Amino acid sequence: MLFVSMAVMLLSSMAVSADKAESDPIGDVAHWDRSEATWGWDYNIGNKPNIDITELSYSVSGGKLTFTIKVDGTIQTSGNSLYYIMMNTSDANYLATWSEGEGGGLATSLGDGEMKYDFDPEVEVSGGTLSFVFNETGSDYSSVEFWGYAAEYAEMGDTTAEWWGDWAPAEQSPFYGKESGDDDDTAGDDDGNGAPPKSGTPGFEAVTVIAALGVAFIILKRRK
Repeated sequence: MLFVSMAVMLLSSMAVSADKAESDPIGDVAHWDRSEATWGWDYNIGNKPNIDITELSYSVSGGKLTFTIKVDGTIQTSGNSLYYIMMNTSDANYLATWSEGEGGGLATSLGDGEMKYDFDPEVEVSGGTLSFVFNETGSDYSSVEFWGYAAEYAEMGDTTAEWWGDWAPAEQSPFYGKESGDDDDTAGDDDGNGAPPKSGTPGFEAVTVIAALGVAFIILKRRK
């Protein structure tokens, strides 16, 4: 009985350790603006509460993995806003997106040599909170990469036109620690160096992911 009790306590503590919540500062949205001959970034914009992430978290319970992203304002159900969450674990990959009132995602794992997937997470929006609930396809959380992203575009998905973005954790932002007026490779100046960050920067591939989700849905439908 003592052994069983210790085993239950150990497994319970392992399950709790798989849960994580990251707070994100308010007012740290980045702004890209381009008009005719001028372009560049402003950092730490505080007037975009609907994409200003305050918390990003995941939790594991009863074979379900829940992602939650919270913003300082309201999750948008129309317009040119995009919300995106990614998680890679030791044996699984998860992606989730929400845009223009529609959400989706995919989860895949090759753990134990068996392909597991979930292309139909439950999606819930309430005020400033957006949640995705996946069937847990993996089980090894010894290594976890987890981050989220929110953006608002003048033209949906166009990072050459005017747009705003926020990353969580804050360290994932390519502008982490920057202040408006700081010079770097992405800020516009007289030499014409202004340009959107490279496509490999976290968050900028989110629009491509939406297309990938569509392909995944088609593949799943054909398999059925």
